[in-house]
Amino acid sequence: MRLQKKIAQSTPESKVTEQIEANDRFTGIGVNIVVMSLAIVALVPLLLSTRFWAQPTWQIILTLLCWVVYVVNGTGGMMLHERFLQVWFAPYLYFGIQIAAMAGLLFLTGDTGSGAMWILILPISAQSLSRSWWFTAVVSLLLLGLIWRAFFPNQGFLESIVDLLSIGSAMIFTLIFTSIALRESAARNEIQRLATDLRDANHRLAEYAAQVEELATMRERNRVAREIHDNLGHYLTVVNVQIEAAKTIMTNHPEKAKDALDKAQNLTQEGLAAVRHSVSALRESPLENQTLAEAIGKLAEEAREAGLVVEVQIEGEPAQRDPKVELTLYRAVQEGLTNVSKHALASRVDIALRYAPQQTTLTLQDNGIGTDLAQKSASSFGLVGIEERVQLLNGRMQINTAPKQGFQFTVTLPAES
Repeated sequence: MRLQKKIAQSTPESKVTEQIEANDRFTGIGVNIVVMSLAIVALVPLLLSTRFWAQPTWQIILTLLCWVVYVVNGTGGMMLHERFLQVWFAPYLYFGIQIAAMAGLLFLTGDTGSGAMWILILPISAQSLSRSWWFTAVVSLLLLGLIWRAFFPNQGFLESIVDLLSIGSAMIFTLIFTSIALRESAARNEIQRLATDLRDANHRLAEYAAQVEELATMRERNRVAREIHDNLGHYLTVVNVQIEAAKTIMTNHPEKAKDALDKAQNLTQEGLAAVRHSVSALRESPLENQTLAEAIGKLAEEAREAGLVVEVQIEGEPAQRDPKVELTLYRAVQEGLTNVSKHALASRVDIALRYAPQQTTLTLQDNGIGTDLAQKSASSFGLVGIEERVQLLNGRMQINTAPKQGFQFTVTLPAES
């Protein structure tokens, strides 16, 4: 119940919802049956009383009319006021009509000798719990006052108090019983609400899990695509260069041509092995058994064998080896050399790797033909893959190029990524 109150206090809409649910508990079939049953129990002794039929006709008709108003309003009035008349005074109008009907019944039958009519105050008192405790107290005291004024106007004070205490005890018992029933109903509603919230939360969690799985699958596909491109693209580029060189010198220098073809064949075998590992997504890192400087040195040597002048400059030492950082830098150099061999028509490439306490910087620059920056960044899948790797490590990548001014990119990674 406390939890329900806290939830209801969170927003005005929740207060309205709680109030409507509370009123529903007083307008259900069970409540209507109770009101009808008590109304009949109160009316039957009156109808069997000769003193009642001895009254003037107008008083008999008015009494029966008050009884009908009490029953109709008590069974459907609250539902009508709360559900269809959405105004602030609707519940007060309901209780006003009910108390007025009750007053009419009490005063019109006070002289008939039928003492059962007072039990009709019990449903009104119980229904007043749908508002608040102070409202219930006011309604209950008002009903007791009506009974005293209708039935005991000429009795002594002490006798009236004793009679009112008897009726008040029945009223208090009804209020306690109704309050317990309301708490049990509220607890059941709260359990149902929590079960619904839990079901909705599980549904949302399943949706989030599916989204996470889809995102993880997409990232893995991108990673495998980058691996295949970086490896296969590099090896095929170098093999193509070696074959082109062999074709050029085949006539005049057959031995050198054969040597170039042998290198191309070896690179083809290495590329096939790398592709197998990439496709299975289980390929070991090219830095598994060597440092980044050694791996970059081998890439530079392969480029020199293809006819490029490659200068490598490494400054400083890493504070500690980070496999993700080293692999990203290695792939950046590999992609840069591949692009130089494919597109740049360059004769020289400068590679600079600088370790600093806060960051690591890699710069690769060639003296080739350059290109338009927008076209380059939009068309090169390899550069996009490198940039994705860099962003995953919270780094940044900058490209500087222009037609006939060479090509340069700089990768900067934080020391702790």
